[in-house]
Parts: sequence; C-alpha cells; structure tokens
Amino acid sequence: MSVKPKHISIFYVLIPVLAVLTTWAEGFWALPGNGPEEYGFPLPWKNVELIPTCFMCPQPTSYNWGYFVVDAAFYAAIGYGIVFLCARLAWKQKDRVEDPGE
Repeated sequence: MSVKPKHISIFYVLIPVLAVLTTWAEGFWALPGNGPEEYGFPLPWKNVELIPTCFMCPQPTSYNWGYFVVDAAFYAAIGYGIVFLCARLAWKQKDRVEDPGE
C-alpha cells in the first residue's frame, strides 16, 4: 500500500471541512446543566436562553465564535493526527517490504 501525495493533499483539504461540519452539527446537541442550554463539545459555543413566554416562540441565542473556532481546530487536529499516523504506518510498511533484511 503506497500513499501518494495527491491522496494526502485531498485529506488536507477535506479535514478542515469535516471539522467545521462536525462542530456545526454538535451545535444541535445540548450539554446538561441548569439555566441556559449550552451547545457544542468540548467547548459550548452556542447558548440558548430559556424564557417561558410561549411554546413555539424563538428563544434568544448567542454564539461564541472564538469557542467555535477552537472546537473546529480540535477536531481538525484529531483528523490530521489520524492521517499522520496512517501515513507513518504505511511508510514503515513500505520500508519493510523494500528492505526485508532488517
């Protein structure tokens, strides 16, 4: 199995996109707590104030874009780490196949 530079460059573009989409999707998952509902993991970047006015009224929502960026960077770091480890394992395996005497 060889890792070609073209395939690696696709990962370098795809990983940040998937990191941002994962962070955005977690904005719909509430963290448990009292008071305002907080969305986002590991850092809550979306807060929804609960105001008991009516059942289907839109609730005031605030966004912390700094935490959103940090969350996206967190997931991108995980993605890049996985790609780096897979590429490193493939390169080691390739070296063993090319030089079986060691």
